[in-house]
Amino acid sequence: MVINDRPVKLNELSDIPAFRALPAEQLERLAAVMVRQTYAPGQIIFVEGETTRSLWFVIEGQVKIIKQSLNGRIQGLCLMDRGKCFGSCPLFMIEKNPATAQALTQVTLLVLPEAAVEQLTARDPQLVKALLRIYSQRLEHLSHVSEVLGAWTIPDRINDCLLTYANRRAAPPVVELTHEKLAGLSGTVREVVTRHLRRLENEGVIRCETGRIILLNLDALLPPCACPDEPAAP
Repeated sequence: MVINDRPVKLNELSDIPAFRALPAEQLERLAAVMVRQTYAPGQIIFVEGETTRSLWFVIEGQVKIIKQSLNGRIQGLCLMDRGKCFGSCPLFMIEKNPATAQALTQVTLLVLPEAAVEQLTARDPQLVKALLRIYSQRLEHLSHVSEVLGAWTIPDRINDCLLTYANRRAAPPVVELTHEKLAGLSGTVREVVTRHLRRLENEGVIRCETGRIILLNLDALLPPCACPDEPAAP
């Protein structure tokens, strides 16, 4: 980890969805207390079980959030890319990190220390609302992860990861994840992912290229309960 003394710019903060509606004076207060840090690929940002200390905002790169199960298996929970926040435990009086954060690529983060969180939220209701939006997003994501791991088949979990991490701005959408990283995020092993992707490619649903997966038929990747033509489950 490298701490960078370059000042935090207001436009960097306004690019973060949680802060987009904040006025300039509030962004200035945030910028004054935030710290810029960079991590190389593979570096650990924080470890499950450590005392929680900060809120972390991704400016560049990708961070993966992982958790170790009771049997020692590593489960990828999610990827955090530009504009996303993680490590939100200081907001909710949680003393220990419930998961581990690791740099997937070269990563630049803006870090809001726990002491600054307490000071700013004590006197700024609008900032509290912005941070509560982060909380609601985390709850929504954790609910989705619980559903996926508890009820979906492995092929459904792989398909869901393809849909979740696809770059929808590309035409057609593209997923830039290796088979190994996709396996970690879907709770399986690389060999199973490779076999499933080969089957999808034979069916014309995807096209595998070096370092990326092209999604040719998004509807075919939806789990059965998510098909748009079917009624919602009661």
